[in-house]
Amino acid sequence: MKQNGFKSMAYNSSTTPSESSLPTDEANCKRIEPARFEEQSSFTLAGMSTVTTNAAELSGEGKIGKLFEQFHSQNIGEHLALHLQQSGHYSCYFNYKEGDAGQYEVMVGVHVRDNMQGQYPESVSTFTVPSAKYAVFVTERGPIIEVVQRAWADIWQWSQQLGNARAYTGDFEYYGPNIDPNDGQAEIYIAIRQ
Repeated sequence: MKQNGFKSMAYNSSTTPSESSLPTDEANCKRIEPARFEEQSSFTLAGMSTVTTNAAELSGEGKIGKLFEQFHSQNIGEHLALHLQQSGHYSCYFNYKEGDAGQYEVMVGVHVRDNMQGQYPESVSTFTVPSAKYAVFVTERGPIIEVVQRAWADIWQWSQQLGNARAYTGDFEYYGPNIDPNDGQAEIYIAIRQ
């Protein structure tokens, strides 16, 4: 499986901002809307996970960057290549406590076939992303860490608008198989209440 360039990226802060990390000047708050809404069936991700908070990520004591580095330095994607359902990498946010204000679990992984449980390396964990309706946001093109962080800031603003309630059942970023970390684009799927 070809590495998608994340290996060399310096991922130093959370991509899921809290209110305090957002621009306060209304003129600087880009208002975006989802590119589309879609129903997704459940699917399984396999990779590495950790528990963190937005406060920890924004303080410089974050775990997400280290998780990306660990995933790639241990070649987890390579170890799972025979189990893939779809190519590309995911960053999934789940097991939220208190929405985006509390702890949540984050997994960096790949989409694997559902029937492969128990056949992964010991360091690999799995999470089944539940069936849900998603608001799908497409980032602008650019340095992937920067464009994803900006998109999350916009998503937070969007989710505060009347009628845009997040479900917090499992949100994920999808990075295609040939993403260029210096000039890339990602899709961010936000589970919404129906």
